[in-house]
Amino acid sequence: MTLVFLGIGSNLERDKNIVAAVRALEQEFETVRLSKVYESEAAGFIGPPFYNLVASIYTDKGLVDLQQWCKQVEQHHGRAVNAERFCSKTLDIDILLYGNLCCELTPQSPKLPREEILHQAYVLKPMAELAPLLKHPETQKSFRQHWREFNSLKAPNGLMGSVAVDWTLVPD
Repeated sequence: MTLVFLGIGSNLERDKNIVAAVRALEQEFETVRLSKVYESEAAGFIGPPFYNLVASIYTDKGLVDLQQWCKQVEQHHGRAVNAERFCSKTLDIDILLYGNLCCELTPQSPKLPREEILHQAYVLKPMAELAPLLKHPETQKSFRQHWREFNSLKAPNGLMGSVAVDWTLVPD
């Protein structure tokens, strides 16, 4: 079993789509752990704020199969097949870490570890919350240490705070 971390985000029908993504994870994987849900400004374009969180799962799925599963869930919840990277989204599920695998982007699989982990507060903060002592496979620094360094820059980071999500929106 491989420990995987997924970034989940939505800025269209946020509550409904975040809950639906978590329900899909819970139906597919035995153990799902979640960070808090954070509201953040849209990054790279002007649009409504996002809800973001990080989930951890254990899976026997290979990287390519997991990537396909994530894309199917996104599309099931209204995401366009070839949506632009910087646009509003009903649902976005990104593989952040797949064990300690480091690899380049291919047509079938993502670049790992995902670069946003270290550069976007909406990924790094929940990652540091969920797995503070886990070390980034390339830097060998803990995610807690990365968040402290990032947060010490005192620059606006786009986070608007944690939010309460109504987990009853999508039935089990």
